[in-house]
Amino acid sequence: MQEATETTHSTAPQLAAPAAESSVRRTVLLAFVIILVALLGVFASRFSVSPRGAASPALLVATQPALAITAALAAMIVSLLIALTLAKPINAVVSLFALGCAFAAYAMQTGTISDFVFLGANFKLAALETIAWSVFIALAAIITFRVGGPLVDVPAHNRDGTFTGEIIHKRALMSLLAAVLAIPVLIFTMIGASKGQAIGACAIAGVLTSVIGRMIAPRAQPILLFAMPALVIGLAQLALAFATTISPDIAFVNATLSPIRVPMPMDIATGSLIGVAIGLGWSKGLVKHEPPSMHDE
Repeated sequence: MQEATETTHSTAPQLAAPAAESSVRRTVLLAFVIILVALLGVFASRFSVSPRGAASPALLVATQPALAITAALAAMIVSLLIALTLAKPINAVVSLFALGCAFAAYAMQTGTISDFVFLGANFKLAALETIAWSVFIALAAIITFRVGGPLVDVPAHNRDGTFTGEIIHKRALMSLLAAVLAIPVLIFTMIGASKGQAIGACAIAGVLTSVIGRMIAPRAQPILLFAMPALVIGLAQLALAFATTISPDIAFVNATLSPIRVPMPMDIATGSLIGVAIGLGWSKGLVKHEPPSMHDE
């Protein structure tokens, strides 16, 4: 009996050592990937120049929009490919968080709402750019979850179901409605015009979207959830662009510009990716995994 006890105690450190080494390797890999994609984001921002000579607050209002779009899109595609190296050893959420860091690095180099309004830029173009990035994020999330597989703490609705079926499951689609909360979040938290506050407000919107979305559908893989805050904010910005008649620069000077219009496209994309990823991590302990019921099938 004593020998068995001694054997158990002696093998425990041996089992713990490989796990610790694996954790260190994953941490180092994550740090390396984030630094690499951030550098790509910073580099790509150099090709988006506004008429004022600084980095343009939106791609479509750059002096050379085709060059700006090509550089940004190429950088984000390469960043996605690099971030995919995290999907298997860690998980898809961490991989998409790393992609969000590329967007964040790019966004921090670009102009704010003040630069945008005094350029006399078109808010409709900015809204369309935001919507376009939401589509890119959705595709990136689909690819990442396809490569990395489902989250281990989110049991599938149907173990024999298809990947597409998991995306369009009714409970998964229902959880996307949580993104409408992004609008009141911006209204109540976006009280300035700084770049950091714009990204922060969008990230809070992403966190709340993912937490509520996961509570609505705890058994749904949160694939499309990553794109929803950006899509909802972009649609709201587009609606305001058509509905508002007052000149944006006058509204900005008079402090009557809607908080929804303050974040720029890259700010929103950053918050959507990073915020949802953080929220999913925080919400692990908030959901209870119920056995699948008949209406879930």
